[in-house]
Amino acid sequence: MLAGDELVVFEDISAEAGSIVEEAAVYYANNMADQAAASLNQYIQDNPSKKEMQPWLMLFDLYQLTNHSQAFNELSMQFVVKFERSAPIWKMAAAPAPARKADTAQKDLISLGIRLAAGAQMEKLCLLAQGAGAARVDVGDISALEAGGCKLMQEGLQSCRKKGKSVQIEGVERLIETLKKQIAAGGHGDEDRQAWLLLFELYQWLGKEAEYEDLAIEYAVTFEISPPAWEAIKAPLTVTQTKPQPAPAQEAASDEAFVLNGVISESSQARLNELISYAEDKQEIRINMAGVTRVDFVAVGNFMGTLINLTQAGKKVLILEANEMVQALFYMMGIQEFATLIRKKPR
Repeated sequence: MLAGDELVVFEDISAEAGSIVEEAAVYYANNMADQAAASLNQYIQDNPSKKEMQPWLMLFDLYQLTNHSQAFNELSMQFVVKFERSAPIWKMAAAPAPARKADTAQKDLISLGIRLAAGAQMEKLCLLAQGAGAARVDVGDISALEAGGCKLMQEGLQSCRKKGKSVQIEGVERLIETLKKQIAAGGHGDEDRQAWLLLFELYQWLGKEAEYEDLAIEYAVTFEISPPAWEAIKAPLTVTQTKPQPAPAQEAASDEAFVLNGVISESSQARLNELISYAEDKQEIRINMAGVTRVDFVAVGNFMGTLINLTQAGKKVLILEANEMVQALFYMMGIQEFATLIRKKPR
């Protein structure tokens, strides 16, 4: 396993919850997503005192798979309050890398002074967000915040990020500390929410997903509304006070796997035959199922038969990143006897 992997461990849940988990897994395997969601949701609503996480995780993945973002966000709010930990994050499709700007792009420095407030410099940042030039912003001297300034900066940065605009921010760590101090000092009113939203946006730009999740928990508990959803978009931000993280070259090189995608059905037998051929000269077989949306109920036997053949040939089989609905089906069918289920740890 890689350092970023973890074994899938199914918690010891009540017989009632286990029955619902199996029912939902079978519904979904038979392409009955609505019935699966209804079963899981009904169990969660009918058992407010039970802290059994598996039905929740299955429902999160089901909403993701069926593109029900509003229901996902509503469930996130309930999850944070119930379990007092961060909820799974909605995974948006990654945007294509933006084209590099020409060297002649505008890079005039915008200094926002000591107070983050609505004013001429902030308006200039917003105009840059609308134009074609690259932006360069100095926030290192900011020691005081106003709601209007936080709102304009958050909106300007968000606009730049969504358009793939290059932004160079100098002194961003100082601004983050200022925002955190204001929030800790009692930023619980409606106007104070702008400081939270700006901090979310800065974490988004910096790729600090763990800090984003921690802030999301505090936000949900404080305001009793769902936090903004993390967006898996690589924004071209340059930060002078943040050290770049080394690229995980060795991990990428060692992460070879046989990739399955889409729905595994009876028509997937040719692909399973390719898996057998792929495994001939290997002792450890890694099957990446991150792109598999569903395993059809009538095809799960064929899939299990393939795994049994590999195991009998002395191979070690690892199934990587199958979604929660597929994992529950596999566990119900006993596939864990022939393969090790592994999921990615949250970042």
